[in-house]
Amino acid sequence: MLKLTVAEAAKITGVQDVSKPDTAVTALCSLEEAHEGGLCYLTSLEKADLLKDLKASALIVPESAKGQDIPFNGALLYAKNPEWAFILLMKYADAQKQKHTSGIHPTAVISGSAKLGANVSVGAYTVIEDGAQIGDNTVIFPQCYIGKNVSVGKNCYIYPQVVIREECVLKDYVILQAGAKIGSDGFGFTFHDGRHQKIPQIGNVVLGNDVEVQSNTCIDRAKISSTVIGDNTKIDNLVQIGHNVHVGMSSIMCAQVGVAGTTEIGNGVILAGQVGLAGHMSIGDRAQVGAQSGVMTSIPAGQTYFGYPAMPQREAFKLQAILRKLPEMHKEFRTFKKQLEETKNLSFFGKLKKLLGL
Repeated sequence: MLKLTVAEAAKITGVQDVSKPDTAVTALCSLEEAHEGGLCYLTSLEKADLLKDLKASALIVPESAKGQDIPFNGALLYAKNPEWAFILLMKYADAQKQKHTSGIHPTAVISGSAKLGANVSVGAYTVIEDGAQIGDNTVIFPQCYIGKNVSVGKNCYIYPQVVIREECVLKDYVILQAGAKIGSDGFGFTFHDGRHQKIPQIGNVVLGNDVEVQSNTCIDRAKISSTVIGDNTKIDNLVQIGHNVHVGMSSIMCAQVGVAGTTEIGNGVILAGQVGLAGHMSIGDRAQVGAQSGVMTSIPAGQTYFGYPAMPQREAFKLQAILRKLPEMHKEFRTFKKQLEETKNLSFFGKLKKLLGL
């Protein structure tokens, strides 16, 4: 259970102005599930009507609320960004939890040539192969596999059943959620002598600083050179990234995105859920692609695309609007076609009378 005073919460978040600083905080909670001892946040005073029956003990509100009448009797913290202040408290609360057992578990199998830095923890039944290097303060949970000559940086978290194949590189502050697979062979084959022949995948994967890869995502090693994920990029569950893909900094890939090989993805790109990218193309910096889109050609920087095949969002929305009218248009077309066929069978004078409405 969290144990803070409002004054201590203000110190953690950098908030300067508070009321009732000695109020005890025992939990972080939402406005909808507020209770005594809880601390919530409000991003806008437009939602002040939610506070009338609020049972929380403390509330973070925008600095603009100072001096205004707020229907809340608990402690107040006035923050420039209430949501970020609340996130800082969540980070603090999360850091208080002990998620792993410190030290090296006796069932872990660690090569004599592997090098472990200071304060590294290795969980039960984890295997660390020859030549692997693990940086200071990194935590490896149970049942992980770290291949030969893998390099893992400082302060990384590698959750259960993660596989990191040989020669791959993780820089600092990388998080791999349970079941992530880094460095499997790229899907490379050539058709020769009547058979699909495997092309050796002799490259590796490089994950930059502060990269997070979530559960059951697979990032394939390069055919040659490296598959690269840039600093601060976040990759959701069940994403597939093919060989020799390069992803820039601070990009986001949501669940079930699929990226075919040798695709270049820029900085700050957002790929929504189930987006598919064909290979050998580029996605420019800050581009966004809507959910379930199929991208067949390169996208310029700063553009928003949607649809299958993906196209500029405005064009895609126009097309969707037209598609909704197709049943009515089809009905009108059939009526017109029927009238046209009837007109063809009329004599000249019959056509003239029909034209004149006689």
